[in-house]
Amino acid sequence: MIDEKLQQEIHSRNPRTYDFLIKEYSKLLWVIASGILKNVGTREDIEDCVAESFTYLWEHPQKYDQTRGSIKSYLCLITKSKAIDKVRKINKMTTLPYDEDLKVETEDIEKALLNKQMINDIYNFAKDLKEPDSEIFFLRYFYQLKPREIADKLSITSKEVSNRLYYSRKSLLTKIKL
Repeated sequence: MIDEKLQQEIHSRNPRTYDFLIKEYSKLLWVIASGILKNVGTREDIEDCVAESFTYLWEHPQKYDQTRGSIKSYLCLITKSKAIDKVRKINKMTTLPYDEDLKVETEDIEKALLNKQMINDIYNFAKDLKEPDSEIFFLRYFYQLKPREIADKLSITSKEVSNRLYYSRKSLLTKIKL
């Protein structure tokens, strides 16, 4: 009954309801966001995630359906999603992870990754790849998804993902040597 009333108030965009939700759940959402962002984000990143969660609810009240879960669960889910997106964005701007599967000339790749200009070159290289190779490369090295996750996302086999990554890395190595 309480969630039903809350849903009506959220859909009508009652500011008092949003004030109540902010007072009631800000600390919980802070804990969730800080747990995800603790090693990569700043205090401001955590605050942004919490604020973005409430803003998302305000801008998309129709997406909350109390029959699928409580408002508390819904806000936690939004916050978790926003925090994960923030981590990916931060990681994309700062690092390009090393792939353990690469066995060919790993020393050359490690040296290349240490050079910031090379990271930009790798990013541009990935943009220039044909689809779906470009998307696979970005998902693996910039978003740090595992080959199985990429395969599921793109509806292809893990073997095909691995093969495409292998040939992309081989092409990258050739480009680095030039």
